[in-house]
Amino acid sequence: MSGAFTRGWYRLFLRTFPPAHRAEYGAEMLDTLLNDTSRRAPSPRETAGLLTAGFAARARAAAGEAGPWWADGVHLGLLMLALANLAYGIGDHASPGWLAASAVLVVALLRGWALMVLPLALAVAFSTGRAMLVGAETTSWPPQFFGPAYHNWASLAPYSVLAIGAMALAAIRAGNLSGPRALRVRPLWWLVIPAAALALTSMPGSREYGETWQLVRAGTEGVLLLAGVLATAIARSPRWALAATIYVLPAVASPLTNPPSNAQDTGYWLTLTGLLLAMAATAWRPQPVPERRHPQ
Repeated sequence: MSGAFTRGWYRLFLRTFPPAHRAEYGAEMLDTLLNDTSRRAPSPRETAGLLTAGFAARARAAAGEAGPWWADGVHLGLLMLALANLAYGIGDHASPGWLAASAVLVVALLRGWALMVLPLALAVAFSTGRAMLVGAETTSWPPQFFGPAYHNWASLAPYSVLAIGAMALAAIRAGNLSGPRALRVRPLWWLVIPAAALALTSMPGSREYGETWQLVRAGTEGVLLLAGVLATAIARSPRWALAATIYVLPAVASPLTNPPSNAQDTGYWLTLTGLLLAMAATAWRPQPVPERRHPQ
């Protein structure tokens, strides 16, 4: 296997580190990994080491960024809610207008445009709650502009949290227009979630919200929450616990009002709740006190 392939392989996985870290240490790390060998295969152990070290470096960098930790946590939690809304819109074969509004909301959150997020989040919350806020006749409003209309408060909980969180982010941004950005730009790999929803919906013979959809959803949520637990353990910041709370708790309102009918659904909700509690417990656990060494 050529040295060029090995160099490109390690360069790819070095991207797991923050850009500033790569700029300062990337060339040195790459030379150390290649160890002056012109031809050898990439090492699985070294590749795994790059992934874990890069993840830890990004967690510490996120915890050390300027701005309040709660704003970053709210931002991340709202992004997860908006991505879920877009994924379900794709799964429901919603109108192009609704999908476009949901997609623009996701992009605004990814880019950290707090003042643009607010009207979009309010519009999404009003559209989904219009039957309860205005009346049942609003369900006949033009479907090309409006999304689904829910008829119970449990189903509306995520959209209410989305609107309230957007107001909080807009308030902090409006009070800091002359200062640095209040929200950071999120990586584009988050768009894998709606892309996966589109792929699952377009699969031949796929059943709406069938077993494959449910497995992919549960797996994605589990991986993201587990990553939050690990990031919290590394950086000891409550931002990921807050984001998980914003995403999980509103969704838990539905099984609490309508208990799951089978053990699989019960286990799913218990797993999400357990990961959230583990994250919260880790976030508030104090840093270990380093052992003092006494002179002999």
